[in-house]
Amino acid sequence: MSPLQKRFLLLVAMCLAMQASVNLIMYFHGLSDGSRFGGDFICFWNAAHRVRQGDIASIYEPDTWHRILSTNEPGVISWFVYPPFTLFALWPLGGATYNEAVLAWSLVPLAFYFALIVLLAKRSGLGAGANPACDHNWPRTQACAVLIAFSLPFLGANLFCGQTGALIAVFFLGAAYFWPKRPVLAGICVGLLAIKPQMGLLIPFALIASGRWRTIAAAATTVLSLIVLSTIWLGAAIWTDYFRMTQLFGRFIGKGYYQIQQLVVGPYVSLQGAGMPAALAGFLQAVVSVAVLGVIIQVFSQREPHKQDDGRLDLRLALLAAGTLLVTPYSLSYDTPLLILSFIPLLARSWRDGWEGIELASLTALLALPYAQLLAVGSHVPFAFLALLLWFGVLYRRFRRENPAQPAGLPYPAWRSQGNGENSPISMSLPLVVILIPPLEHNGYFCDWQTLDPGVGPLIRTAETAIVPMGDSRPPYRHSLMVAV
Repeated sequence: MSPLQKRFLLLVAMCLAMQASVNLIMYFHGLSDGSRFGGDFICFWNAAHRVRQGDIASIYEPDTWHRILSTNEPGVISWFVYPPFTLFALWPLGGATYNEAVLAWSLVPLAFYFALIVLLAKRSGLGAGANPACDHNWPRTQACAVLIAFSLPFLGANLFCGQTGALIAVFFLGAAYFWPKRPVLAGICVGLLAIKPQMGLLIPFALIASGRWRTIAAAATTVLSLIVLSTIWLGAAIWTDYFRMTQLFGRFIGKGYYQIQQLVVGPYVSLQGAGMPAALAGFLQAVVSVAVLGVIIQVFSQREPHKQDDGRLDLRLALLAAGTLLVTPYSLSYDTPLLILSFIPLLARSWRDGWEGIELASLTALLALPYAQLLAVGSHVPFAFLALLLWFGVLYRRFRRENPAQPAGLPYPAWRSQGNGENSPISMSLPLVVILIPPLEHNGYFCDWQTLDPGVGPLIRTAETAIVPMGDSRPPYRHSLMVAV
């Protein structure tokens, strides 16, 4: 990445951090009139109180909702539209005061959220240069700081609403982190996404396309266990109330409620907010959903032999995160914290190789989404949907243009060129045996090469020529022999 681009990103990150701080101060100042922090959290808190008091029938209140929707009767109710097993997580909050409960609800997921995005960024090689073995920690720290700053607009949209966006993002990020090597843990995270079912619509197709049957089994077992345990705890009748409530809430959303239009990022309600008839908006929602589903099935079906990672798993998961918000008609701005998963692979590659214009423009539009959305709705422009659709296209374009890396366990046939950063294949008629010797001063990463055949010495000009970049998700060969033929 050029110094100008890096300075631009650091400036944007500082502006986002300052904006988040100002918004938080202004928000708390506005609470001096006695209003509550995280307004939507009241529905979760009330549900927790009712289940602790044994008032199961009043948790969903479908009859009250039906009366309000049928007669336009004014009134405020504490609606709760989440599956009954969500009450397992809410039950401890029912014994706390509102302020104590909302504090735990808002802050506890953030610790897991930031930890997971740092781990995922490290796996994608964020901040690594062309020669990661000789890099210092400062560029990586800068890159992670930029990534965390990029998450602040989306976290703020969730924090001030007191909604589930950060919690859903933690489960999504956890599934992404465990996806390659811990199928059972990944499946558990996927199963926990059932507390907000529309956020998991695409994942089963990705799992089936990639043949991850253990993850599917773990997810199905998790969901089934939650259903059985909640039924034993709360009774079977609560599921009748829940399904009635979801039908009524669907009618509510289908009307294109104006205050919801200000928050929606999905196509259906966004296009209604732009003045489009509901039938046409529904048709375009179906078109977008089918197109996104086709892309997800295609990219997750493209696997190397023996199911080895081809270096593009992070891009696949990025498409999955962005596509999730496009396929559901009801995705709102407070659901956007999971979008950080789609930032990681593009930021990792662009930090090393530089940004293209369309990628930088799309990133800027997405970062502006929480701030521009309210203004755009007033002018009947579905800005959030268009920005998200463009971002999905940019990710897919990058996936198609990037060459798959060599699978682990096979010889790596191309060496990184020191001059222009492109791959320069080596042609030879005889096998070449190379010993990798990791010097201690580089934390175990190999940076020196010795060849058994002095006749091929000129083919390897410098240590950097033969380095396998960590950012390319290719395995570092340490303390081993590699045979290139």
